[in-house]
Amino acid sequence: MKKVLRLFVFFMIAASVFLAANAQPSAPKNLVAQKASFQNMVSVKLQWSPSSMMNAMNWGLYNIYRKNGALSDTGKFEKIYARVEGTIWFDYLAQRGETYCYYVTAINSQGESNPSDTVEISLDSALVKAVVTGKVTNVSNGNAIANAKVLLIPVMGWGAQEQRTDSAGNYKFRSFPGKYLLYIAAPGFYPEYYNDVKNIFNATKIVLQSGDSVNIDVSLQAVVPPQKYMLSGTVKDTAGNPLQAFIEVYRLVHNSFSHRDFDDMHKDFDAVTDSAGNYSVKVNAGDTVVVFAHAKSKGYFSQYYNDKSSFLDADRIGISGDTSNINFVLKHKPVFENGISGTILNSDSNAVSSIVLAIRISGSKTGPRKYNAITDSLGNYSMTNLVPGNYILLAIPQGDYLPTFFKYDGTQTLLWKNADSVIVDSNSLVTGINFTVMDEPDSGAATVSGNVTDNQGNPMVGAIVFATDQNRSIFSFGITDQKGNYTICGLIPGSYTITSDSYDYTSSSSSSATLNYSTADSTTATASFILTPETVTGIVSSTPAVIQNYTLYQNYPNPFNPSTTISYFVPSAGKVVLKIYNILGDEVTTLVNGEQEAGTHRIVFNAANLASGVYFYQIRAGNFVATKKLILLK
Repeated sequence: MKKVLRLFVFFMIAASVFLAANAQPSAPKNLVAQKASFQNMVSVKLQWSPSSMMNAMNWGLYNIYRKNGALSDTGKFEKIYARVEGTIWFDYLAQRGETYCYYVTAINSQGESNPSDTVEISLDSALVKAVVTGKVTNVSNGNAIANAKVLLIPVMGWGAQEQRTDSAGNYKFRSFPGKYLLYIAAPGFYPEYYNDVKNIFNATKIVLQSGDSVNIDVSLQAVVPPQKYMLSGTVKDTAGNPLQAFIEVYRLVHNSFSHRDFDDMHKDFDAVTDSAGNYSVKVNAGDTVVVFAHAKSKGYFSQYYNDKSSFLDADRIGISGDTSNINFVLKHKPVFENGISGTILNSDSNAVSSIVLAIRISGSKTGPRKYNAITDSLGNYSMTNLVPGNYILLAIPQGDYLPTFFKYDGTQTLLWKNADSVIVDSNSLVTGINFTVMDEPDSGAATVSGNVTDNQGNPMVGAIVFATDQNRSIFSFGITDQKGNYTICGLIPGSYTITSDSYDYTSSSSSSATLNYSTADSTTATASFILTPETVTGIVSSTPAVIQNYTLYQNYPNPFNPSTTISYFVPSAGKVVLKIYNILGDEVTTLVNGEQEAGTHRIVFNAANLASGVYFYQIRAGNFVATKKLILLK
């Protein structure tokens, strides 16, 4: 046993020395780029080695940088993918006949490493590029349309090319032989595929031969402004008194949501109630919207229309005329001096407008289970007066970003069971619950749709269905409606794993989908799911709904200086011992030694008098023993 312990200590010392000397990860090593293929389509496979034991133990994530052209060419590297897990990644957007350069960086909670070694790869082709030119005009008067977006989309492949028309409406592409689709869009005009069709399934394919020169002119029809209707209602408290409240109206855009550019905008909000609690806002005919109310006073719970507590299961309201009686009754909050706060940023540390949902997975049977917050212009959010318990948090960003549950290590997940829980007691504010949300990858035109039900055949409302690509990264997602239907849009050709998930339910097995643009049938796929309720559902007062066994959680923050919080769960009353050890196995301090009630507990460990390095914390309760590592960095 002593030999095993000494061997373990040796490796931990090596890690400790590294951490003490480096506040951020070292650069990855041995980067290699190789040509790869999928369904006769070219791609680049990158593979590298972790720079240290820390990254080898999956503590680190990686960013991918690429430059078009050779190393000797002018131009700069741009980050094309962030927070990659593992040490293999495929660039499916690389194109035949082009040269690319790459490097990789490692990232962790302390920052980003220097670049790895840089590699160059040429995807040679003996084929001669064809030239596609044309002009985009207004169909009603023949005038040129400047700054129109024109996409040349490979029927078998990825990496659609984009051009913007010049002041005379002209565009030009150079591309390798093959079959292509042409898509044209401009502000104020209806978009279309060539030749004058509205969807990709009926689009006319353009066949390019080696050295061809093809001219394709396109005329677009101007958009008729949509008819406006009024959406109106009241906001009151449970006693019938009018409340001053902000009204947020979100237009659904297949997967996510989008703020409308309403005429009656007030500051950052779509509407504000008057002294009688009334509001009204203009919306467009044909829109489907979700309406959210939150009182100016912080003493009331926010709410989606029809007493719904989250964006996921909020009622979808179709607009076909003036819509009234979208009324809210807001409930008083209990008085708890607690809360959760944090930020929602993208990988470049820019604020992202988002809805944040907190779901209580253990605690009291009484009181609200779900809480909502909306970020401000700096990406900050906060929610207060929460019923004490364990929470998981979901960020749903606006625009071209992917949602994710909160994880302390910053990785992305749309599986609620993989989320890290946040412990909220009755009198403390939990800060620093920050999200980094990832961009949705380049969009395609393929879709996956289907239906999600429970095991009794009832439609699942607000279930998340997501597509994972061959890099094991979430590519796109959908949310089920009141009938349990979903659509995942914007998929490029390739193979995907489709997964459905909803909190309090166990996910069914995943489905596979392979998509391309060769035929109408191959641009779509279907996948339906049946979700089974957890054996123990609901909120319980003494035992968590999800966590039923002894559990020792990872401390947070980690690394830390000088204090960190250690949390654990015991399912029954009994003696609990929690101790801190140094890397040599010597006891540093005893944090807990005594009888404790069943439930979740947390304790703050202050290491102000200790030296930087790796330490261990161990819990003993009943027959349960667990040990985890924590890192002090001063």
